[in-house]
This record gives sequence, structure tokens and C-alpha cells, in this order.
Amino acid sequence: MSTLRKLARTGRSDNQQIEPLRKFPAVPEKKMSDVLVDFAEPLLQNLDDDRLFDEAIAFAALCWNLALIPSQEQRAHVNEAVNAMARSGLFERYGIEQSIQMLLNRKRTLFADCSRLIVDYDIVDGPNGPRLLAVSAPPPDGSADG
Repeated sequence: MSTLRKLARTGRSDNQQIEPLRKFPAVPEKKMSDVLVDFAEPLLQNLDDDRLFDEAIAFAALCWNLALIPSQEQRAHVNEAVNAMARSGLFERYGIEQSIQMLLNRKRTLFADCSRLIVDYDIVDGPNGPRLLAVSAPPPDGSADG
């Protein structure tokens, strides 16, 4: 008799139910930190400033999560992001919006099979230089990466 069955038989009374085991999604093949760096690659080209690297990763993580919002709600969230980031006039707003759209298209075309949300990230100093750590979660609809 298996240990689980023994526990099930000895550990419950007549009025208690045993909750079925949850099935967890498969562990994704690629670490989210690697996916995020690949996704942010157009922003990271030719950067030599750590502060700009941090900003590029923050922007890419925002755009990644914007791409996971249903399309009927996405426009409002993009407008909100542009308003929060734009400090000056039309050209800055246009540049921010163009960058967001470029990353949204990049997500749809190159990373469509990865639907994890970026929950948090941190850039830490490692022995070989800065290292990105990212925490992801399955999408709210519960689907797993394909």
C-alpha cells in the first residue's frame, strides 16, 4: 500500500474529504530572465550605461505584460503608459508609443508561445558582471506555455 493511501485512510474521519492534488504546469524550457533579455534586445543594442540598461529592461518588462492584455483593453493601457512616461511634447509621446508598438509586435511575432507574466525582476551584480533575475507566473487564464 502506498504511503499516500495509508495517509488517506488513517488521517481522515468520516466527515473529512481529501483534496485532490493540483496539477502544476510544466516548468518552462527557458528562464524568464533569458527570454526578457532576448525580447529587449533592440533596446539593449549599443548600451554602455548601467542606468540605461535598467531602464530598457523596465520598459521591456512593461511592454511584455502589456502584450498579454486582451486587445480590447490594451489600447487604454498603452495610452496610460505613454502618458506616465512622456514628460514633454508630441515627439517624445510619438517615440514612446512607437517603441511600445515595436515591442508589442516583437512579442506577437517572436515570443507568441511564451505567455508567462513578468511578476518581478532584479538586476544584481554577479562575478561576471550584472545579472538579470526575473520572476514569472502563468497567465491569469491558467494556460501554460506551449
